[in-house]
Amino acid sequence: MARARVSAATTARATVCTPRAGRTHRSARHGARRAREKFKVHSSSDDANDDARRDGTASASTSASVDDNDIRQSLFGVDLASVGPGLAPSALTASLGAFAFGYHTAACNAPLDAIANDLAFGGDQGLKGLVVSALVIGGALGGLGVGGVSDALGRRLTLAWTSAPLIAGALMSAYAPNAAVMIAGRFIAGVGVGASSQIVPLYLSEISPPALRGTLNGVRRMAYVFGCLAAFQIGDGLKVTGGEGWWREVFIDATFPAVLLAVGAMTIAQESPVWLLTRQDEASVKQSRKALAILQNIRGRNARAWQNSLMSAAAAPFSIDEGDEETEEKSCPRETPTVSSWGDLISQERNRLPLSIGITLCGLSAFSGANTVIFYASTVFTSVGINNADILTWAVGVPNVIGGFVALALSDKVGRRPLLLASFSGMSACLGFLAFAAFLTPQNMPINAYCADPNLGVLVGALNPPIDDGLYSYPTLSAAQIICVDLGTDLTAMGPAQPEAAVALVTIPLYVLFFSLGAGPIPWLLYNEVFPTRIRARAVSACTALNYAANSIIGATFLPMVSAYGLSGSYGLYTLLCAAGYVFVDRYVPETKGVPLEDVEALLRRTAHGKSLKASD
Repeated sequence: MARARVSAATTARATVCTPRAGRTHRSARHGARRAREKFKVHSSSDDANDDARRDGTASASTSASVDDNDIRQSLFGVDLASVGPGLAPSALTASLGAFAFGYHTAACNAPLDAIANDLAFGGDQGLKGLVVSALVIGGALGGLGVGGVSDALGRRLTLAWTSAPLIAGALMSAYAPNAAVMIAGRFIAGVGVGASSQIVPLYLSEISPPALRGTLNGVRRMAYVFGCLAAFQIGDGLKVTGGEGWWREVFIDATFPAVLLAVGAMTIAQESPVWLLTRQDEASVKQSRKALAILQNIRGRNARAWQNSLMSAAAAPFSIDEGDEETEEKSCPRETPTVSSWGDLISQERNRLPLSIGITLCGLSAFSGANTVIFYASTVFTSVGINNADILTWAVGVPNVIGGFVALALSDKVGRRPLLLASFSGMSACLGFLAFAAFLTPQNMPINAYCADPNLGVLVGALNPPIDDGLYSYPTLSAAQIICVDLGTDLTAMGPAQPEAAVALVTIPLYVLFFSLGAGPIPWLLYNEVFPTRIRARAVSACTALNYAANSIIGATFLPMVSAYGLSGSYGLYTLLCAAGYVFVDRYVPETKGVPLEDVEALLRRTAHGKSLKASD
């Protein structure tokens, strides 16, 4: 049996390798890069046609007289030759997971009070908060655990698997007879939400051509936002129509995108060619080439060059000197890419650089103050007499959507770094003005400005749904409700606080815009770019769990911090954290726009090496 496995692995390597002896790792990477730039059409390449037929793909031959302009057709500047027929269906299927993520995140907003009243815990603010926070706890566990699952089962099966807790949790919540079942349903749905938030961007990064990774990440972000908006609209509509148990329909409707995700993942989505190459058997290597042809139009020898490039990036030691090319005795790398264990994630020295960049960026994004801005928006808008939900949607929800479209349109054109730098600098400026205005405001707004009778709806009632538009404010509701109930505060007697309120009306929409065009979506793209294949799934899982944990910490500490240091001190701290995010991105995060995944790790090391040389001068 062992001899058979060795033979299979050897055969797999022989299948991938080019027939030319002495091929270098660098030539393999250059060949793959040329293959990704456009699909070469060779009229006389019988070998390429044979390869395509053996891989189960269509022939690549065409007439040599075909005009090159026809081959390089483009749409919005994207070379359509790199877009295979299966890319859009696969990406849209995966985005259903992001839509379900957003829907479940916002599902409790409109019906929370109705749920509590129907299930006989209307007066228990702690249980209300637990209904909301159970999703976050489940999300942290789901996000952390899905990494090993996706490495073992594959990205496509994991996408389908995430629909199971999403469906089960939604149905438990829909038919819950009491608070305990409702909380359990929300927790189970949270497991699916956390798994979805990890696997969807990971899958999209591995199936995308380098020139489209940012665009597809933008599609994922917008699917999440529209999932939130769908939950808001369905909940508000059912609330108006009324009827006993109207809120149950909100959770029943949550099953539809999850069912579509499961069906689409099993019937439409293509498996990641990157993951298939880690299986180290001949059949998977062939399936990898077939998926590559369907997703990115890379076939035949170009597909083999792509595979050799990925394998050599995983197996070869790094060299900072680009001019030093060391030829291998064989045309194949010594080993195929394999996935690392949780222990290897930290213990192996080569993993520490990408891990430190990804984890730090995750923390800085999570601690950028998005949750606090959402809370502050509800308070300030109410204090200046803006009680109309539509106005609040225009002031906060619309900038979030606009910023998402900006990220979608520009992340593959101007790059990741400019968007992140603009985002962190813009957020820092907005929060700085907000903190300064709070400092200048006479009798600076006390902590009871953040609290209101839940029936009035500043934090947990009518104003919350349009405000809470995907900036992760949900984890903080439990702590806010408990503190505010203990204080017994009420906003009805408070008037406008100037100049703070006027400044907030300008800076809050701008802050949301800056967040949604950079610090919101771009880190989820970069996690899946900076982490090499061997650690990508588990490292992204760690970032996902950290994101959930960080948002919970912010929610639990913000109100006590306002009580101790005031609004100016609290927002001053978040101003500095956003500024730190700018410095970190400027110094340590290289531009990955258009860079093949297998070349990103070497780019990180060259960038770090260059920084160290400058520091030593």
